[in-house]
Amino acid sequence: MGRPILNRLGRFLMALLCTAGVLSGGFLLLCAGGVLDPAVLVPREEAAAVSAQPAQPVPAEDPEPFRTLRLSPEELDQASVLAQGYDGVVVTMKEADGSLGYVSALALAADAGASWGDLDRNEALRALNRQPGLYTVAQVSCLRDSLVVQQDPSLALRRESGSPWRDAGGLTWLDPANTQVQDYLIGLCRELAQLGFDEVVLTDCCYPTQGDLTCLAGTGDRAGTLETFCRRLQGALADYPVRLSVVGEGDSLAPNSPSGQTAALLASFPGRVWAEEENAAALAVFSPVVMPE
Repeated sequence: MGRPILNRLGRFLMALLCTAGVLSGGFLLLCAGGVLDPAVLVPREEAAAVSAQPAQPVPAEDPEPFRTLRLSPEELDQASVLAQGYDGVVVTMKEADGSLGYVSALALAADAGASWGDLDRNEALRALNRQPGLYTVAQVSCLRDSLVVQQDPSLALRRESGSPWRDAGGLTWLDPANTQVQDYLIGLCRELAQLGFDEVVLTDCCYPTQGDLTCLAGTGDRAGTLETFCRRLQGALADYPVRLSVVGEGDSLAPNSPSGQTAALLASFPGRVWAEEENAAALAVFSPVVMPE
């Protein structure tokens, strides 16, 4: 009796295995044909937990830094050769003492003796800006200016005694709250846009933070004054195909920054944020372009 029972049990197990194989094969064929979804085998609770898990972010590659070369006025005709391997060239169009690198049509520039003396310079700049594939940046020392202050001391930031305040380098600063100062700087930037520069970058677009600040007369709402001026300047250049940028100060992200710059002000510029090398880390959130030496 034992052997027949074992034989029947063996045939039953064999039939069971064959049936399971047929069902598995059929299920795979149905999945391959799109009739069934393999997810039906996963309990709803487990499937929901899996789908709720956030996708792992793919680290973005750091963008290549924007590299520029500082170009002297004597090198304008060599720009294409010198700029090989760089993304653009920077040409100083307003020095910290107020002198200009081109001939301005503004009366205040002429009266102050700030304007360049040779009209050929403007044509050389236009030729520079017309070169195919060459990106040009005009650097403007915005509020640091001695020549204009010598011409009209009422336009300067002042000492408590009433005389123009001077920084550690002996240079005076224009008062950004003065509408005549604003008009002058707006006029300069418009002229640079008309000369064909791709970008204008403002340095010293702030209140002074170095020198004997204890004798500097009250300046009121520094952040508000700079915001008003910069908004006017941005509006004045809106119709020109030029990018307006600014050099950020190291204290710009601090509350009540002495420079008057704020993170919101820097972010409002339609161009980009630049930085001196020593301030680049403090402004890392803006991925600033480092000013060339």
